[in-house]
Amino acid sequence: MKTFRRFWKLLCGIVLLCGGHLLNAQSYVASEDEAYFDSYNDGWQTGDQSGRGFAAWQLFAPEYPAEDEDRYAGFFIAEAGNEPDLAGAAREGKAFGIFANGTGFEETVAFRAFERPLEAEDVFSLLFEFDGFASKFEGDSMGNSTVGIALRTMETAGTTVELLRGRAMALAAIRGLSTYQIIDADPRFNTRVFLDPKGAEIGITLRPEGRYDLQIRTLTDDVVHHFPGRRLNLGAKESPASDAPERVRSFALFNLNGGRNNAYFGALQVSRQEGGDRP
Repeated sequence: MKTFRRFWKLLCGIVLLCGGHLLNAQSYVASEDEAYFDSYNDGWQTGDQSGRGFAAWQLFAPEYPAEDEDRYAGFFIAEAGNEPDLAGAAREGKAFGIFANGTGFEETVAFRAFERPLEAEDVFSLLFEFDGFASKFEGDSMGNSTVGIALRTMETAGTTVELLRGRAMALAAIRGLSTYQIIDADPRFNTRVFLDPKGAEIGITLRPEGRYDLQIRTLTDDVVHHFPGRRLNLGAKESPASDAPERVRSFALFNLNGGRNNAYFGALQVSRQEGGDRP
């Protein structure tokens, strides 16, 4: 994955762009996980804790009544040889796959906490691939379908509904729109970057004072799109007696009624600057 390494250098290599000034810094990978790791040889399920720097997965998909035979939602380790639509999100031929299709509004959310909350200058990155919304069955719900990733201030979750609770930001595909959308402390923002059927490399760099920079590299044309200085929706403070703002403690991968096309994710990483190991 030479292209991935080039993008990684752009995000957090020896030279970083910070506040309009070049800043020399050494970074290292503090957290990582991949779908091809041995821990997923028996599939992908709640409780899996592979790689390093992340807590265990919490996977949620409603169990639909047996009579609703055409309602499907769940998680799997996708293999390029079995999934013809799996492209850029695959690493060593595998990716995390999430499906949600049927005659109703099906939904799946994978929650995972960081072992340590993200701080300023930390970079969370991953591969994200979704080829747009398409119905698999007649009568499929046309509700507010969304597919994407989110950063959260909450460490755990109990249901799919909690995707909205403590959501600091999200990058999503939304039914009816052909481009990636940003949802954070400001009104929904249209990136005007078209959904890439080969996928995209996403980098989220936290900045001081509740800001973050977003980078999207579309794999089809190898173009990096920058969205700097955006505002996280950090909500209330950690406690009434604290002056410290809430922090980013987890992330979520979600497929809410995506339809025929699966959502794929891979190369989960957090990079951190040398000397950035805080208690």
